[in-house]
Amino acid sequence: MMSGFREQLAQRRELIGKFVFEIVIIVIGVTAAFALEAARQERDATAYRSSMIAAMVPTFDDMQRHNRIFISKSEAKIEAFDRDLAAGKQPLLPIYREGGAERPPMRAWDGIVASGVSKALPPDLYFQLSQFYNRQESLGERYVRYADMTERDIYPLGSDQKGIYGPTGLKPQYAAYVDRLRDLVAATKKIDPQAREMKAKVQALR
Repeated sequence: MMSGFREQLAQRRELIGKFVFEIVIIVIGVTAAFALEAARQERDATAYRSSMIAAMVPTFDDMQRHNRIFISKSEAKIEAFDRDLAAGKQPLLPIYREGGAERPPMRAWDGIVASGVSKALPPDLYFQLSQFYNRQESLGERYVRYADMTERDIYPLGSDQKGIYGPTGLKPQYAAYVDRLRDLVAATKKIDPQAREMKAKVQALR
C-alpha cells in the first residue's frame, strides 16, 4: 500500500513538473514576443524620428534661400532709390513682391509639432526652435502688412507713382513705406544666421 502511494506521488510530481515546465515555456514565449514587439516598435520610432528630423533640414535651406533673394533684391532697390534721391532726383519707390506666393515661408513649426517629431527633440532645442520659428512667423506677418500697404497705398498711384513728392521732397507717408522695407531687410539679416545655427543643431541629432 505504501509502495502504491509512493508511485502515485511520484506520478503527480512528474505531472506537476511537466505542468510547471509548460507554464514556464509559455511565460518565456509571451515575454519574448512582447520584447520583440517592443524592439520592433522602438526601431520604427527611431526610424520615424530620424526621417522627420532629416525632413526638417530642407525647411532651413528654403528659408535661407528665400532670405538671400529677399535681402539681395531689396537692398539693390533701396540703394538705387537712396542714390537717386541723394542726387536730387525723384525716383520711384522701391517695391519688393514675393515671387509665386503671397508671403514668405512660414507656419513650418505648426507642421513640425503636428507630426509629433517635436516630442523627440531635447527640451532646450525644442524651446530654441519654438522661439526661432515664432520670430520667422512674426517676420512673415510684418511682410504681409508691408504687402497690404503696397496694394492699398502704392499701386493705386499708378506706374508713375504720381504725388509721392511734395515741395520739400518725399512725403512722410511714403518715406515711412520705404522704411518698412528697410526694417524688413534688417530683421531678415538678423534671423538668417539663426537659421544656420538651428540647422546645425538639428543636423547634429541625426
